[in-house]
Amino acid sequence: MIQAQFDLLLAYVAAGVDDIVQAKQEYFTHTGGEVHEDDRCFESRLQGFFNWYLFDRKHDGVTPAQRYLQDRGAEMRAADKEVLMGFTQTRLGLYEYRGRKGLILGPKKGQVRVRDAVTRKDFDVTERRQMHGLEIGDLFEARLVPVGGTWHFSTSFTYHPREQKPVIVREIKKRKKQGPVDVRALLWELERMSLQADRFKNVSIEAIYNFESPFLAARKSAHG
Repeated sequence: MIQAQFDLLLAYVAAGVDDIVQAKQEYFTHTGGEVHEDDRCFESRLQGFFNWYLFDRKHDGVTPAQRYLQDRGAEMRAADKEVLMGFTQTRLGLYEYRGRKGLILGPKKGQVRVRDAVTRKDFDVTERRQMHGLEIGDLFEARLVPVGGTWHFSTSFTYHPREQKPVIVREIKKRKKQGPVDVRALLWELERMSLQADRFKNVSIEAIYNFESPFLAARKSAHG
């Protein structure tokens, strides 16, 4: 649904190589380090970066998606423009998979229901593909794009281990007690954990998904 317009935006920013390189350093500093082609998560991390770059990162006060609309909105087809408008209103979050059914009223045909793990609000997302490997209750980071009165998934996902859900939920509750949760900071922390889980297979998942004493921070202090 939104891939063609996403590619359009990528082509639009492609000339700004220096800015993209600088932005990559910025992004990977937050998310646990640069990824390489032999990393299992290389493709998903790259998608995460480009989603952040196109939809969140501002240059001169505007994101690339907003700038594209300013520059070319007047000459765009209505359908394309609607998607681009959605790109300026995306909703990044940690979501709990609720599947295609509801207790009373389930999502419409061709949709799946997800629940924001922080706000506990439900969203019905148009998604005709099977979301393989996901079970009810699984947690994953995703970005929702509003288009035509419904939500669509963007191209970026980060999945978290099923067995670590209680740890993550407990941390969210703890942060909520302290005030409004900084979702972006939480997601970056979880992305760092996810990357470490991919790279350090010999380390227990409990040691990596540990908010009290982050695994890599402990490694750094242990080595100087």
